[in-house]
Amino acid sequence: MKALRELVDIVTKHKKKQMEVIGLDKDSPNRYDEFYDLLVAEQLPTERDAAQYFFGKDKSASFTQYRNFRNKFFRRLVNAVFLLDIKKPMFSESQNAMYHIRKNAVAARILAAKGATHAAVELAEKTIKPAIQYEATLEILELARIIKSKYILLTDNHKKLLEAKAIIDKSLLDLNLSVKAESLYYDIIRYYNTSRSTKPEVAALAEKYKIKLEKELPESESYRFRFFYFTIAKLACTTRHDYRGSLKVCKEAIADLEKRKAATPPAIAAFLHPTLVAATMLGQFEKAEAAATQLEGLNLPGSHNWYKGMEVLVFFRLHQQNYQEAYRVFKQARNHKRFSHLSAANQEQWYLFEAYVHLLIAMGKIKRSETEEKRLKLRPARLLNQVPLFSKDKRGLNIPILIVHAIYLLHLHRYEEAYDRMQALEKYAGRHLKATDDNYRSYCFIKALSKIPDADYNPEAAQRAAADLLREMGQQLLQFADTPHEVENMPYEHLWALAMETLMRPDRII
Repeated sequence: MKALRELVDIVTKHKKKQMEVIGLDKDSPNRYDEFYDLLVAEQLPTERDAAQYFFGKDKSASFTQYRNFRNKFFRRLVNAVFLLDIKKPMFSESQNAMYHIRKNAVAARILAAKGATHAAVELAEKTIKPAIQYEATLEILELARIIKSKYILLTDNHKKLLEAKAIIDKSLLDLNLSVKAESLYYDIIRYYNTSRSTKPEVAALAEKYKIKLEKELPESESYRFRFFYFTIAKLACTTRHDYRGSLKVCKEAIADLEKRKAATPPAIAAFLHPTLVAATMLGQFEKAEAAATQLEGLNLPGSHNWYKGMEVLVFFRLHQQNYQEAYRVFKQARNHKRFSHLSAANQEQWYLFEAYVHLLIAMGKIKRSETEEKRLKLRPARLLNQVPLFSKDKRGLNIPILIVHAIYLLHLHRYEEAYDRMQALEKYAGRHLKATDDNYRSYCFIKALSKIPDADYNPEAAQRAAADLLREMGQQLLQFADTPHEVENMPYEHLWALAMETLMRPDRII
């Protein structure tokens, strides 16, 4: 009863007369609800748009009244976070449990801070068991500290006190290792914000961090520590194109995650993505197909992880030469209302896919409905303008931009422009690519393309002139430019076949 009395006392003293939560009172809508509805409908893309809508066309985002209004609106949204409906199918069991654990842990801390010790302890004792089951390290630490106070301030039970202390010590160790592993992970991926090209120094860094964390594996079974360890181990493989190693690490990671209650569907998907890529690169299409099937439904549509999954699906279907299915996945992702919320770098990957899709449509490899046929055609120059970040990436995703552009010009039979592009590509290869680096396949392919103008655009002559280069290219592994953006969204062998096919077409499109 002491716990209940403390709760009643605190709520009576400190509760607000009116809860400031968005969307709670639909019978009396106000400006905050209107702001909410406009944002849901994506009708106010910027702060400036919002300021002008509510306070006049001459107002900016820094207008004082707007800032005050916006900040109050923000607080109401934060209040609504504690009233989410997590029983919806989109939330997994672990996500549902973690929501309650975190909410209870925060409430217990607030109660303890207000002096409601009995209430705080009761809530902590009810919450710590599921927190341990779901490996909520930070919450376990806070809850155990509250429980420890019970056996110091309220009752004398030395055994329980020691148990609480042991939980605290373990949580501190797990938390320390998890934070360390997380920091090492971010130290690696920061290199890929705008450039997806291969970076040998990052491969060495990932290997170094993997070895460092391996030594600490016996110290902790923490979910987050193991998750980041496996992620870094996977990066140590993918950054040096070790696809077999990547498959092995991902298999171990998925087996480890699937036995834990804490594992979320997106966490498992994070290792299915590279599984799909590695299996595709190795030509193990059955294994890739199995990974693609497992990926279905693991990520919330429109989320960052969902888009990553859709990227690797398009990549797989292009390599599989299942172009119609690649187009279906592409359309689903590209037309989703959350596409505009992706970062510029992630949007550009989809613009690259769009270039491949348009080329395949133009060559009759993808069939479209009459409605889709009415949409705008790809303008060759438009592609380079659409991907400013990667077009400056001299040894990374700039390569497919230029190559698709060149083949599209060949398809259009715009030979003068194609000649200029082939010359530029050959100079590009000599300046930015080396015969000994990880872009050797790209080097060979660009050199092979440059033989086409030399052969006067005759497919048989071009095939003969490029034979040695294509043979050398075929002896090298496909390139993989890290999680999950690929230099070879389509294998160069397939692109060469398309280039030869364009030269065999009797019609000319000018």
